[in-house]
Amino acid sequence: MAARRRRHPARRWWVAGGIAAVALVVAGVWFLTRTPPATAPVYDVVSVTRSDQTDTVALSGTIAPQTEANAMFKVGGTVSAVAVKVGDVVAKGTPLATLEARDLADAVTLADAQAATARAQLTTVEDSAQATDAQLAAARAQVRSADASLASARNRLQDATLTSPVAGTVAKVSYEVGDQVSGSSASTSSLSSSGVSFGGISLPGASTAGAASIVVISTDAWQLDASVGTSDLPSLKPGQPVVVSPTGTSQSVRGVVDTVGIVATQNAGATATFPVTIKITDAGVPLYSGASADALVTTAVHPQVLTVPIAAVTTTGGASTVELLRGGQPVTQPVTLGLRHGSVIEVTAGLAEGDQVRVERAKVVQTATPRFGFNTRTPSPTPTK
Repeated sequence: MAARRRRHPARRWWVAGGIAAVALVVAGVWFLTRTPPATAPVYDVVSVTRSDQTDTVALSGTIAPQTEANAMFKVGGTVSAVAVKVGDVVAKGTPLATLEARDLADAVTLADAQAATARAQLTTVEDSAQATDAQLAAARAQVRSADASLASARNRLQDATLTSPVAGTVAKVSYEVGDQVSGSSASTSSLSSSGVSFGGISLPGASTAGAASIVVISTDAWQLDASVGTSDLPSLKPGQPVVVSPTGTSQSVRGVVDTVGIVATQNAGATATFPVTIKITDAGVPLYSGASADALVTTAVHPQVLTVPIAAVTTTGGASTVELLRGGQPVTQPVTLGLRHGSVIEVTAGLAEGDQVRVERAKVVQTATPRFGFNTRTPSPTPTK
């Protein structure tokens, strides 16, 4: 009788385990490489509307007072008193600082005596019957000279007290008691950003940098000193409305373009820019000299233009279409496009106000909300297909 073959249970389990492992690997590869089922697109329905659209130019710059007084002693001497500190509000003519005036007062006394003597001598000559015309002329010239010296001495004594040329707030005090000053003819600076007034005549570009002074700024009239690139320069004109937003605040103020420079300022390695001054017209708003700010200039207004979301437009081969709803069903509608304004675009033909179009939610362009509620004009793009 033939011997029966002996079975091996362990071998059967090993084979079964191998088959299961291979099946798991195949299933994993299929899961990782399979194409996910298509998701049906989600649409929103948007009405075609008319609204005012604007073209704008964005700028940035620094806030500065429209009027700034750089008060400096016109005569030399030793500072004997400083009457103000930073933050003080002063009226025009308020004393700011004084010099020791003993020598100046003595000079006035001497000049007064010399003028009196000259007038007495003139009287003597005029009363003399033997006085010649030359003697009379010399005596009169002596009086004029003495009177001029007296007036000069009095002015120098008056200049020993430094007063504020404008009403405003003290922004800087660089004098201290005991300082020696040499005196300067520069007294005030009427801002447009720079320029020093000599005897009330503004000389743009003059500077008193490094000289001691007391600076008073007018806080009821401000401006923004900004700059613009070459591409946007032709769009800017004096009188255009502006919204200014100081950095770090949620508050905005209104203004107008005051001046647009035609001479470029260029730093080493930087693109040339042109200076733009914006006069802030809102009154009573707390602003601070030297603070940075953004500005949006409205360069053009397009009233009541017909627009649709850019995401609603499909452009193929230069032809643009939208999905117009008719009887609740979408139909392809050719359209003619105009300018783009932020996330919407003008439609000049093909649609009417009140029409409804479909917009695929996945195509909606997420654009940042423009500051101040305006939109910046950009060229019409090729919408997402």
